[in-house]
Amino acid sequence: MLCLCALCIPGWSTQTPALAPQARILVPETGFVSADQYANAFFGFTLPLPKAGHFQPLDLSDDDKAFQHFLFGEKSGDKGFTVLIVSATQVLGSPDDEAQKAVFLPGTQGKDGPEALSIGGRLFWKSEVEQKTFSNAKVFRVRYATGVPGFVIQFSVSSYNGKLLQALKDSIESIKFFDPAKIKQVVEDKSHPFLPRAALRRMANAPQLDVTHLDAGSLSGLVYSNPYLGFFYHFPAGWHPAEPRQTTSGSADDSSLNKVHQSRPQASEECLRVLASATRDSDENRAQGFSSRITLLAADPACYAPDLKFPDSVHDKAALEFFASAVVRAFAGTPLMGAGASTMRVADIGDHLFFEIPTAKAVPVPGSTLRRKVHMQFVLTDMRQYWVIWLLESDSQSELGSLLKTSITFESTKH
Repeated sequence: MLCLCALCIPGWSTQTPALAPQARILVPETGFVSADQYANAFFGFTLPLPKAGHFQPLDLSDDDKAFQHFLFGEKSGDKGFTVLIVSATQVLGSPDDEAQKAVFLPGTQGKDGPEALSIGGRLFWKSEVEQKTFSNAKVFRVRYATGVPGFVIQFSVSSYNGKLLQALKDSIESIKFFDPAKIKQVVEDKSHPFLPRAALRRMANAPQLDVTHLDAGSLSGLVYSNPYLGFFYHFPAGWHPAEPRQTTSGSADDSSLNKVHQSRPQASEECLRVLASATRDSDENRAQGFSSRITLLAADPACYAPDLKFPDSVHDKAALEFFASAVVRAFAGTPLMGAGASTMRVADIGDHLFFEIPTAKAVPVPGSTLRRKVHMQFVLTDMRQYWVIWLLESDSQSELGSLLKTSITFESTKH
């Protein structure tokens, strides 16, 4: 029998890609292109495309580059070769600092450093250099980068044609940002999906999970069991569990989950559902105010971290940090996780890695203008490729500590 308490640890192509039928989940590469603009649905930006130059779409995506995403490219052969590449790289450090580093170009050593400028209301960094080839031809290179949560987006141009270079610079400096939830309002009528081949292959090889029809498990007294996922969970003595529901149809108990669905467009019922829940107080006493609560949920990882594998080892620090950052980006600021998530704890329990992220939120006190602090623990592990999540909530830090000691038993270790 194990408890939830965790341990602290420190090739060229002109082929236009098409959106795969299974691409119901946004990934960093999800985009739309028309003759006039490229729109990225994941990050939420539009890039005007030059009308001159006879540009053609370009796909330089690579399956082997972890944490790097080729988003879009185009090339022109007018009066020399010109190429534009748009990419995104996942980062752990400050995105703005990493963006400044990302614009470094060979040949700019000893100069004043990258230029800071505002594009679309965001901080961008820019570097530019003019070089000569062995044939004494001039080639112009310019690189822009901006930081967004967890990523650096980079726009790189190389050109032998000064006019096309300037046209692309003008386009990049006219980028606009929008709420990704409003992508349908931004995409032009003549746009078509653009998804690089590497992303298509990755998504085609991803497990096809079905959260909607996942077995919700069963309850016997205070013991919740889910044979399909392969675990038993023991709610605390004296608590009041709710019977698991085998469908995702909403109810009053799902109010917090509905808020998650509303606050994250990708967090639909196809992505996240409640398996079981329990409260410390009965329904009658719970009506008087806040009651400590444990909620078990199942999630489809493709909705939240489509490009990250669940870490294999507690010793792979980089993989753990990238994964935890993705989880925080997905859930921070929703009813499942407070906005100030900054600490991660990881433990290997029964051959399963568990991530624990502590946060807090404030809830209204009935009949008062005051607000009560609620301590939260978001605990996540991987079972049969689903994410299984425990959300522990209490207005007492000491009680929350005791909730972390509630026990989970895996089928392979149950006697």
